[in-house]
Amino acid sequence: MTSENKTGAPKQNHEPNNRNSLIIKIALFLNYLSKDNHQKLILDLEKYEKTSEIDILKIMLAKKYITQQDVNNLKKTCLSFAKAQEDMRFGSLCINFGFLTQSNLDLALEEQKRLAAAGTAIMLGDLLVDAGMLSERQRNLVLQKQKLESGGRKNGLKCDPQKPVNKKETEPEDPPFDKSNMREIREVEIILLIQNDALKAFALKTDDFDTSMLLSDFKFLLEKNGIIYGVVGDDDLNTFIKEDTYKETVFELAKGLEPIDGTDAQIVYMFEKDYLKAGLLAEDGTIDFKARGEIPFVAKGDILAEKIPPKEGKDGINVYGDAILRADARDISFNLGKGVRLSKDELKVLADVEGNPKIKQGGEISVNDAYFIEGDVDYTTGHVKFNKNVYITGTIKNGFRVEAIDVVANTVDGGIIKAEGDVFIQNGVTESTIEAKGNIKAGFMHRSKAACMGDMTVVKEIADTEILLEGTFEMNQGKVLSSSICAKGGAKINNIGSEKAAPSSIIVGASVYLEKKLENINATIEKRQNALENKSIDKNKIAAELSTITEKLNNFDQSRHRTISMMEEMKKNAGENQDSKIDLFQKGLDEADKKIHDLSVQKTLLETRLKKINNDIVVSTEAVKASVKEKFTLKRLNQANPPKPILDVAGKVLAGTKINGRYATLILSQNLSRSRIMEINSSNDDGQKKGWEMIITSL
Repeated sequence: MTSENKTGAPKQNHEPNNRNSLIIKIALFLNYLSKDNHQKLILDLEKYEKTSEIDILKIMLAKKYITQQDVNNLKKTCLSFAKAQEDMRFGSLCINFGFLTQSNLDLALEEQKRLAAAGTAIMLGDLLVDAGMLSERQRNLVLQKQKLESGGRKNGLKCDPQKPVNKKETEPEDPPFDKSNMREIREVEIILLIQNDALKAFALKTDDFDTSMLLSDFKFLLEKNGIIYGVVGDDDLNTFIKEDTYKETVFELAKGLEPIDGTDAQIVYMFEKDYLKAGLLAEDGTIDFKARGEIPFVAKGDILAEKIPPKEGKDGINVYGDAILRADARDISFNLGKGVRLSKDELKVLADVEGNPKIKQGGEISVNDAYFIEGDVDYTTGHVKFNKNVYITGTIKNGFRVEAIDVVANTVDGGIIKAEGDVFIQNGVTESTIEAKGNIKAGFMHRSKAACMGDMTVVKEIADTEILLEGTFEMNQGKVLSSSICAKGGAKINNIGSEKAAPSSIIVGASVYLEKKLENINATIEKRQNALENKSIDKNKIAAELSTITEKLNNFDQSRHRTISMMEEMKKNAGENQDSKIDLFQKGLDEADKKIHDLSVQKTLLETRLKKINNDIVVSTEAVKASVKEKFTLKRLNQANPPKPILDVAGKVLAGTKINGRYATLILSQNLSRSRIMEINSSNDDGQKKGWEMIITSL
């Protein structure tokens, strides 16, 4: 017996492995066949006997539901989808399905590799869709094929377009009725079950229930037991009275109104309160436990916190008609500290200064224009990088880095400091590196390196240390031992050397530090300019390729239009000879369309590369400008600070000490006391220049 669908037509039973069924599904999935034409096709199929000999593609082509090109594509796609594939890689399937050519795949894989090298991971399917090489549906079909081969047909195209989904098959069953939280009231004819919170009431009939009970009597029974609110309508009550099913199935009599509790006010913080991480991933893939995250920094006027106001709730009512009180919403007030203010609507906290935002234990919000660390810079704090001043009461421990404007610390023991301003170390520096654009002052320095653009003062002692500075070096107490000091602005030192220490080297008037920086900047500028030139060459190559492809596209497009015009003329003079010519032209047109598609894809990829390389050129140009600007700034500083090749020794300087000026060198052959050693361009008695030499005078 033939089953009928709603239109009265025989219901077709296309099995999943049926060839025609697969063709229809893929045609629908890839939008070759519209939904309207699909309905027409179903009606067309009624005219044919149910047989596997039906050529569904011929029918769709004859009815003009799809084009000849669609037929060719569908044949290849369906054949590839139906048979097992040896190579299940995404790109290989795209080629087998006829969605992609090998050249286009190679281009896409090359682009994917380039993006990966730049740190951007993207799936091949997504890249092909973004580039216009694949449609989203084509990508999804290939993914479906991969799922079918790896996980069986249960994950494949399993929905028959003519068969609706039965929702009841997927809906979960209702959970069994739970009486454990119910209060039970037994009457002769019914059992009342009322939730402990009195928000719902249910009923069950007893064996003594009289189905001729009047509705008014039933209502009276409910009222007698206090159930007066949220009772269901009369029709539902009559249903309960008449139906015997409610001897076993509970009936919901009444439903109260649940209270809606108020929502407490909330404060949302716009900066990272707990910025410290366990560690950060280093470039080599290891975890750097000394790097624990960046210190929050805000500008003046930034929003630090925002309050979401409290929202009042609503009282509820139980089935007895009693009010169920809501929980009141609680408000929160801001606790303001230094450097912050309230907005006009009093719902936001704004920074009044730029600096480090903090929340104290009591909830006080403040902004400090400096960053204070009470204790050491170690694994607790991690590296410190802050765009203002940093004050440290303890020690910068071994391997930990501090970058700021001014840096003040008690001690540096194996640490690294890089300051845009000044550095002040109250006690001493041991086995550390310090670089500052301003001045440096420390109690002592042992086995360290220090460099600055300004002046440097050391109070007690320098041993086995290398110092470079553009300003003046001063050490009015203690000794310099086995160290190297280069000070463009000259030096004033109490004592140099000891009988047991290796000789020290003092250079005055020379700009070694600045010259090294300028040398590094010049190397950076050269490197960036070379990279810029290479990018410009690449840009010109891509532009030339784009021009060639654009010209080819224009030629193909003009040829295509001419072919279409000729085909239209032939169709007007239809005949057998003309039909064969039309087919020949159609084949040429299909090939041209494919070439146009391939060239369009190549053009899109090249345009993407051109856009990126243009951005890279802008970035590289700005980087070169920044380096050139820094170079000129350093040169102006050099010109503004004339050299002072003078060394003043208030105490004693030992023999063997090497003293250099810009041009002359002197190695002391004997100990000296209270001496000035300076470089001059001396002359003979007759006024002729002798050249540069170091001379010694008394202080």
